[in-house]
Amino acid sequence: MKNIVFIIILFTYTINSYSQYYKDYNWEKEPNIVDIAVDNINDSSVGIFEKTIVEFISGKFSNTIIKYETHHYQIKVLNDKDISRHSNIIIPMDEVINLVDIKVRIVNENGELNEFDSKTISELDDFESSANFKTFHLAGVKNNSTIEVLYTLEKKYNIHGNKILQKSYSINKSEFLLIPGPTEGIIKTYGVDSKVKDTLIKTHPIKIIEINDIPSIIDEEYATAIANRQRLSFQCPLPDDNMNQEDYWENIVSNISPIMFPKNIHPKIFETSSELIQKNEKNVYNIANKIDDYIKNHFTISDNNNASLNNIDYILTNKISNDFSIIQVYTQLLTAAGVNYEIVITANRYYNRFDSEFFDPNMLREFLIYFPEEKKYIAPNRLEYRIGEAPFDLLGNYGIYIDRLLNFYFSEIIQSDKSYSRIKRNITLDFERKFKKVIIDEYQEYSGHWATNNRSMLNFSDEKGLADFEDYLTATGIANKKVLNYDIINGELFQKNYKTPFIVNSKISTESLTTKTENEYVVKIGNVIGIQSQLYEEIDRFHPIEITYPNQYDYRIVVKIPKGYIIEGLEGLIFNKNYISLMGNKICKFESNYEINENELVISIQEFYKNLRYQKNRYNEFRDVINSASDFHNTSIKFIKK
Repeated sequence: MKNIVFIIILFTYTINSYSQYYKDYNWEKEPNIVDIAVDNINDSSVGIFEKTIVEFISGKFSNTIIKYETHHYQIKVLNDKDISRHSNIIIPMDEVINLVDIKVRIVNENGELNEFDSKTISELDDFESSANFKTFHLAGVKNNSTIEVLYTLEKKYNIHGNKILQKSYSINKSEFLLIPGPTEGIIKTYGVDSKVKDTLIKTHPIKIIEINDIPSIIDEEYATAIANRQRLSFQCPLPDDNMNQEDYWENIVSNISPIMFPKNIHPKIFETSSELIQKNEKNVYNIANKIDDYIKNHFTISDNNNASLNNIDYILTNKISNDFSIIQVYTQLLTAAGVNYEIVITANRYYNRFDSEFFDPNMLREFLIYFPEEKKYIAPNRLEYRIGEAPFDLLGNYGIYIDRLLNFYFSEIIQSDKSYSRIKRNITLDFERKFKKVIIDEYQEYSGHWATNNRSMLNFSDEKGLADFEDYLTATGIANKKVLNYDIINGELFQKNYKTPFIVNSKISTESLTTKTENEYVVKIGNVIGIQSQLYEEIDRFHPIEITYPNQYDYRIVVKIPKGYIIEGLEGLIFNKNYISLMGNKICKFESNYEINENELVISIQEFYKNLRYQKNRYNEFRDVINSASDFHNTSIKFIKK
């Protein structure tokens, strides 16, 4: 589990308590049975409503604030697919002091009612990660059952909180109530059109937001669907603290500074540094590369909840840490070596959007070490990565950058090397036994993220994974192939030089690429580039377009032409699809062409995606480029005897 940086500030504040809202809140006497709209007939389940109430009150003692969360929702299960999913109620127990109450009622399609309360509902004790969750099983859920759940949690006071509004099923109506009590309530929404309204409940101010017709999460290719979910974050500080967003960030910087920029270096660090780094070495890249590789080869990352894993002396003695505190070994060694670096805190862009304008600890999940002179990063807890560009799932997100003087700024995590990730392939095809057998001789170079992914697969896969990896690297998708040669160069995780390519030399034979029809031989030439992504289905694009990382492909395919034959169908090898920016530059393209050189057909292909993101309203242009690669994969040429 990724570490979350929490700022929990306990305040001293005295206020007269009032009647808690959750104690008076209840469901209707009779369950509300709703007919499903025509638009939802093909869904597996539909959320009728979902209501969340977050309430802060003064505790029994003057120095305490208590938080209560009430969750009330109703779901209609429409087919077998979602029966098992909604038959279990899973309640996260992070920061929970007590499950105050829970009750459930289920109405089947015949109107029969089953009710459960905290005494009669079945709790599952063997659920995975049960320490972090409570799980209750509901018996009797069937097709067309309506499930209504109501429970309240007593939780520790935390200034910050958040709520995911959009789920894997559609919700007809969602309502969020914040009752700040002795605190100041601030809400920020993401992807939501509705506005937060201020109103009163029994003379007490509340904030409320109502959203109708929330669609289910739409999973599309080239999108960050989870991060794009409708959601909200809230802050509930006490008035006298006068906390603004800048204060929260300054607290973060202050709290992490002893670990991230150590003033005292552990004696064992000096010993390691002298052995690891040559006395006169000044190159920051070389120093950081050696430190990164040393730590990832000599230290183990543990998931155990052991406080000792945060202690630098214990870590250095036992060569073990958790995935957060391992950064201490880096900062100690880098400081001892006199290297200038910055700490970056950010989030995985597929799950959380970093927002510098509204502090939410939930988005502070990933740490990087940034070298401003080199414009390169180390990802301390990513075993497969070595110093280079930021990991692809952090690329494009924003983060907070902190320097040794504890100054900080916010910036997008960008890829400084525009040509970082590339694949270069030289492929030669020759024929044996009158076209029946095709010999494919291939040289491949993978750089950047492609190389990182390949080295990870090579070094961390089991036997089956390695077999699948070999298939991927030797003309994937070609049936009945026989691998004659397969050799990898620069496969080690550590590479002395920046962007050293991962190289593959291979040779295969196959009889699946050619077919004979009368006096001609049809060769599925496009198959040699491997299976390609495709976006053939015509849809109204929902999400903005976001690719995994900018990359480029350069292919040169040489086909030996047997004596006495000519080739037809060459015009089908020509593709020219591109996406042009407003500045007139090609930022995304697939282009292919050919030429005949004596007894050789030479096909050249260049495909690239220079940007991480593309405009949603130009989806069809992006789609045409993607589909051109797939269309080329399906091309064939004919060899006809003269």
